[in-house]
Amino acid sequence: MSFIYAITGIYNAIRTEFNLRFHLVIANLICIFAYFYGLERTGWAALVVTIFTVITAELINTAVERAVDTATTEISPTAKLAKDASAGAVLMSAIGAVLVGVCLFGDTRWIYDALYRIFSDAKVLIPCLLVGIADLVFLFFGGRKKGDKK
Repeated sequence: MSFIYAITGIYNAIRTEFNLRFHLVIANLICIFAYFYGLERTGWAALVVTIFTVITAELINTAVERAVDTATTEISPTAKLAKDASAGAVLMSAIGAVLVGVCLFGDTRWIYDALYRIFSDAKVLIPCLLVGIADLVFLFFGGRKKGDKK
């Protein structure tokens, strides 16, 4: 049952947290780019660990925010500190992800080559555009709808 509870928690966080959906969309687009960039096995390992670190930080931030909101409805300096610190953890992991990205994708010639491979072939460009459109739909419409129960 623990596995089911964990999956339910992830699902609910995705439905309620725009920032989590944003991180997932960016991760998806970066993975597509990394494929065309020709990232090697160790680069993929660093990328996957980095992506999961950011997603994990966002899930922990969501848990802290919900726990604080459940514990008190009053404005409290310690509640604010807890929420701000958990948001800071997400920020730090995102900054780390950007730095990893600079290390992995720092060769401008390879960036140009990857973008050329994506945009010069309709067999590649059209699926990439479809994924991009699906990502936007997920980002903006993948959350709670009006009238949904919390």
